[in-house]
Amino acid sequence: MSLPTILTTAGEIADFAAELAGFDSIAVDLEADSLHNYQEKVCLLQFTTPQTTTLIDPLAVSTLDPLKPIFANSSQRKIFHAADYDIRCLARDFNLGIRGLFDTMISCQFLGEERFGLADVLKKYFNVDLDKRYQKADWSIRPLSPEMICYAAEDTRYLHDLAQLLEQKLSDKGRLTWV
Repeated sequence: MSLPTILTTAGEIADFAAELAGFDSIAVDLEADSLHNYQEKVCLLQFTTPQTTTLIDPLAVSTLDPLKPIFANSSQRKIFHAADYDIRCLARDFNLGIRGLFDTMISCQFLGEERFGLADVLKKYFNVDLDKRYQKADWSIRPLSPEMICYAAEDTRYLHDLAQLLEQKLSDKGRLTWV
């Protein structure tokens, strides 16, 4: 797998936000440094569209304001896995509110899955072994290693397919409106 692009300038983020506006759904995740710094912060954002994965380094820019319309657009689906922490962090650090959320972890819970961590769910449905060794890494350190970049990209890589599969399962059980 080639490394995804990491955006580090306000101009790149503005251009990327305009590109994201053209998609019906985007998969989103973030990495923070809560285990390593007293004042935690978002250190990396991951976005996967149906076409590509792109990362944003929020430590390199002063604002993520160009992304506000994307996150606020309720007609565009934002796919997260276990969104609660991410939502709080995005609101705290960047005043970003999320509308149009589809949380794959909550979907798994409403389907009665016994194990609903991302690694467990991807293993069950796609036979993917997600490497979680960087889950507790210090994401504030720069430069990020190629292994950390790959790890981050994998967290959103399968979310579109997973959301589609879970949506069908929820629909089959009459529970889609619950999530």
